[in-house]
Amino acid sequence: MRLLLYPDPETCRQALARPAADLARFRSAVAPILEAVRREGDVAVRRFSEQFDGFSAENPAVTAEEWAAAESALTPALRAAITRAGQNIRTFHAAQREPELTVETMPGVVCRRRSVPIDRIGLYIPGGSAPLFSTVLMLGIPAQLAGCRDVVLCTPPDRAGQIHPAILFAARLCGIQKVYKIGGAQAIAAMAYGTEQIRPVYKIFGPGNPWVTAAKQLVSLDGVAIDLPAGPSEVAVIADRQANPAFIAADLLSQAEHGADSQVVLFSDDQSLIEKVMAEVSVQLETLPRREVAAAALQNSRAVLLHNLEQALEYCNDYAPEHLIIQTKTPEKWAAGVTNAGSVFLGPFTPESAGDYASGTNHTLPTGGYARAFAGVSLDSFVKKITFQEISQAGLAELGPTIVEMARAEGLEAHARAVVVRTSETSNALSERSAVTPRANIAALQPYSSARDEFKGEAAVFLDANENSLGSPLEQDFNRYPSPPARLRALVAELKQVAPEQVFLGNGSDEAIDLLIRAYCEPGRDNLLLLPPTYGMYAVQANINGVEIRKAPLQPDFQPDMAAIRAATDQQTRIIFLCSPNNPSGNSIDPAFITELLGWFPGLVVLDEAYIDFSDQPSWLGRLKEFPNLVVLQTLSKAWGLAALRVGMAFGSAEVIAVLNKIKYPYNLSTAAVQLAVQALENGRSTFQQRLSILRQERSRLAAALAELPGVLQVFPSDANFLLVRVNDADAWYQHLAAQGIVVRNRSREMHCENCLRITIGTPQENDQLAMAVGAGAAGASPAPTAPAPAPKNILPCKN
Repeated sequence: MRLLLYPDPETCRQALARPAADLARFRSAVAPILEAVRREGDVAVRRFSEQFDGFSAENPAVTAEEWAAAESALTPALRAAITRAGQNIRTFHAAQREPELTVETMPGVVCRRRSVPIDRIGLYIPGGSAPLFSTVLMLGIPAQLAGCRDVVLCTPPDRAGQIHPAILFAARLCGIQKVYKIGGAQAIAAMAYGTEQIRPVYKIFGPGNPWVTAAKQLVSLDGVAIDLPAGPSEVAVIADRQANPAFIAADLLSQAEHGADSQVVLFSDDQSLIEKVMAEVSVQLETLPRREVAAAALQNSRAVLLHNLEQALEYCNDYAPEHLIIQTKTPEKWAAGVTNAGSVFLGPFTPESAGDYASGTNHTLPTGGYARAFAGVSLDSFVKKITFQEISQAGLAELGPTIVEMARAEGLEAHARAVVVRTSETSNALSERSAVTPRANIAALQPYSSARDEFKGEAAVFLDANENSLGSPLEQDFNRYPSPPARLRALVAELKQVAPEQVFLGNGSDEAIDLLIRAYCEPGRDNLLLLPPTYGMYAVQANINGVEIRKAPLQPDFQPDMAAIRAATDQQTRIIFLCSPNNPSGNSIDPAFITELLGWFPGLVVLDEAYIDFSDQPSWLGRLKEFPNLVVLQTLSKAWGLAALRVGMAFGSAEVIAVLNKIKYPYNLSTAAVQLAVQALENGRSTFQQRLSILRQERSRLAAALAELPGVLQVFPSDANFLLVRVNDADAWYQHLAAQGIVVRNRSREMHCENCLRITIGTPQENDQLAMAVGAGAAGASPAPTAPAPAPKNILPCKN
């Protein structure tokens, strides 16, 4: 290695120039090969394989027998090593998945970006004397994680037509099923243009010799994407006086042995260290099996002595190495300043070979200074980022003038008119688009009507309903059927600030759920959409009514996925049920999402707000006029503390509420329930607010107390009167609490709720009792019995 003493930036830049490869010569040599494969297909591939690799076959695909023999041909140690490396690579790349990005840039203008896998991928893996089975893992695993449907792998065989079994074993771990014994430029051409046996791919990955590199560059001019501008391998090391010279020498040689055109560079502020490293390189080189190759690479390599590490980092960023190793006293300090590098290795015990094989990061990296502008291969390399946008009528009315002004300033009148034609002709778009109509037989139905409903005067004697005129044994006036709950409806309308004709009163909100499905979904034809995990009665009522259930599961953060909802709905989807705050997670749904959903879905959006009083978010009742397809469910059972009365409420347009009242059972609310509900709404509002405040305080207190206990892994934020709590073993905790007379809900079988208990906020004393019971069990004082009796099972889901 040549030593540079305190060079200026330009001198250093010239001294570190990479060995130039005459790719123009290689491109001119491979161009006829590419053209021949494009014209002749498999015939040309066989001819060039025989010419360059000494082997060709009528069918170059790996056979079932070769697949089966590959695993047994490897030693157990190598199989275990490849498997463990694959697990680490999979873990690191799986964490790179990004959720769909949704941004409402202004009211009514929703923009999204989604990662979509590239359908057809080609992988080139060098074979021969150095089969790069590690590269199979580095490329095949992210392709599999991305969801690429068709992955083709080409690799040159030996002259006997055999592929190294480690390549096949690694391919099988990645789910690759199409492997072909083809190498060189002809393999790149076959994947780029397609042959009779190989379908053309959209993007080609993998390293190779200069012929392969030149072929990849040429096919990229024909619209086939490639992974990275490829070149010889390289490493740079930044080290201070405390670094270990033997470690640095080993790292430099690990890259030098790749090829004679490789380059390794050492930056340091300590001349003594550099001298020790160069001496250690000479010692280690003598016993290196590929010493001739490494020695040739060292002729192109440099050690650079600089005044300080700040300067070393500056020069290294200018060099932009494929691999950068930082061996200093505080490597994290210098890592923060790295701007140009393919992959960085920190500290004395992080060799570059860890990244080449098994740590989890990808070893397909930019070389030749391309790290200034390119990143290494990652999960993103196998996907496309597609943007979507949807603008509501109101959003276009707001944004339209901006679009028109800019389009006309650029002289593009048609662009402007595409906006004008929409804003001038869509004043009635929402009402025309709405599909909120009941089933035809419901619309034509003549409802049951009692004489008491039809009588409009002041009744004194009731002789219409066949009641027992002598009264009940209870000595209360319960012998008469209930009168219409006009007073209760008026109180609810006044409390919720809606019109009385927008209020439906039912036997719990479950009755409203049942009636909505009956009225708006045709059995055997229509479907409704649920967003699990959610309230179980939606599915029960759908099944009772013979209506198909579609599902668009919530994301792990319990927020809805608009893309999944759109994919799950069709023209026969009549209702979407949402629960906010959600049961069992307790979280509220983003209002921007609900606005977007109401804007494009033409059917009913039923928003269950059973727990809205416990939330800081406002109810959607104030937006009923804006969205005729919105129905809001609420109840007096939760915050009002009147669960025994079973008074549920549905709010919507007068037309929707009229349909529910048409098909409800007669006298669906008992006299006692109506009387007590009226009394609560007339006289209990201040008490309601006080108790609501206490419950919110208890929710915060209990959440904090539970979060501190051993065995409690997570307490989810809640806008409801319950907490979803993840523990180390929900089944054992359920039994442990049940044994002490404390009943909670085990929600472990629901999506995203593994090992989760749903715990209702009780009285302060009950909450203390629960926390003590959980704490005692977590500490081992009251372990769950070894053979607990099975927990009681609910036949039907219930809200309380």
